[in-house]
Amino acid sequence: MLLGKHVFVEKPMAYSTNEAESMVYTADKLGKKLAVGHVFQFAPAVRKIKELLKKKSIGKVLHITSTRINLGPPESEVDVIWDLGPHDFSIILYLLNESPLKVSSARNEYPFGAFNAPGSKNKFRHTNNAHIDLSFKSGVTSHIHLGWLSSNKIRLMQIFGTKGTLVYDEMLALDGKLKLYGLGIDNRIKAKAGDTAALGYQSGEITVIPLEQHEPLRLECQEFINSVINNKPLINDGRIGLEVVKLLEKSGESFNTN
Repeated sequence: MLLGKHVFVEKPMAYSTNEAESMVYTADKLGKKLAVGHVFQFAPAVRKIKELLKKKSIGKVLHITSTRINLGPPESEVDVIWDLGPHDFSIILYLLNESPLKVSSARNEYPFGAFNAPGSKNKFRHTNNAHIDLSFKSGVTSHIHLGWLSSNKIRLMQIFGTKGTLVYDEMLALDGKLKLYGLGIDNRIKAKAGDTAALGYQSGEITVIPLEQHEPLRLECQEFINSVINNKPLINDGRIGLEVVKLLEKSGESFNTN
């Protein structure tokens, strides 16, 4: 930016809030575009979820859960939160369009996982399992599980609302990644004691949501170029990148405090 260039930087945009704030300030001062590579904001399923939430397809959002686990890298200079957390943080911030008021976390360093395998050259001990809870002013809460402990790779997010649930499984094929679950049927509510044998519940109507087919990284690059040429705002600008860095730092601070 100091050389008069617009900048597209990989996530996370910095390793401290102060550095990230400095980058945003410089971009604003010089009138330059600052994009951060939060590519999942451009994923077909995430874009569709944003659209469905705007239409109130599941009513008011109540809670979001996200699980992102796999075997960790054999050599890493960062822990599992800084490695995997930027994806979930950026998605949730994008979907809710607000920053959390409270962040709390619980983390573990287990003596197994690929990054700690026998013969590994990694000299650092890193958190390889973490649970992070977010609370928002709107009343929405979120729980994120990040882990390096399993060879079963999971990328699962669920958005619970007053009128239904959206289930996003990134590991499935495009035509099955996103499903909308209706409220379901539950005749146990206000049931009488004599009705025990007939009581039960079942899921409501399940709808597979069709998704547009595109390559997220290509779309992200196109959006950056379009923003520079036509001076349009970015959905993955420096401000959301800054908020992600803040959440990464706060997750660590919360753990240390606890």
